[in-house]
Amino acid sequence: MLNVTRPAGTVYVVDDDPAVLKMLQALVATIGVDVLAFASAKKFLTAYHPTPCECLVCDLRMPDIDGMELQKRLNVMDAAPPIIFLTGFAEVSIAVEAMKHGAFDFLEKPFSAQAFLGKVQAALDRSRGQYIKWLECQAQEARMALLTMRERSVIRYVIEAKSSREISELLGISSRTVENHRTRIMERLHVESTVDLVKLFL
Repeated sequence: MLNVTRPAGTVYVVDDDPAVLKMLQALVATIGVDVLAFASAKKFLTAYHPTPCECLVCDLRMPDIDGMELQKRLNVMDAAPPIIFLTGFAEVSIAVEAMKHGAFDFLEKPFSAQAFLGKVQAALDRSRGQYIKWLECQAQEARMALLTMRERSVIRYVIEAKSSREISELLGISSRTVENHRTRIMERLHVESTVDLVKLFL
């Protein structure tokens, strides 16, 4: 896994009730992360820029753009901050539907500070993990770009569990040349064994 500096995190809070917004902002501040509060989904969308470690706490019912619509817009933007919806008892079924579309979790009002902060921490952990996976994917793609077409052909047959002799016959090259390709491939992809090489593509 990549050695990535652990970001503190950013929590976006969106609620049209000023008192609730202030309360949520104060709660989140107690866990030492950045808090950005918005009185409407529109203001949030205008200011939002994805960060490596983030989550969104959002009221489900708001004027103009409600929580579900905000979720849809973020999905269209291909932005995926974990979303925690705040909901009343009568809205639980809607919140469950939102989770089916990718929301991280929901909290039914009233809720305890401990439960709220626990979900926020879990959402930030999810975001952090997604970011690290993205970095690893980017690194793998960069390494793949270093390989020749012949080396990529060798990889394809290695993944199919073919021996060096079988690969040499399929590609019309010597077994020694195949072994040389495999050695260079493992060096460039930073893997130490054929098993590790195969795992990169599973």
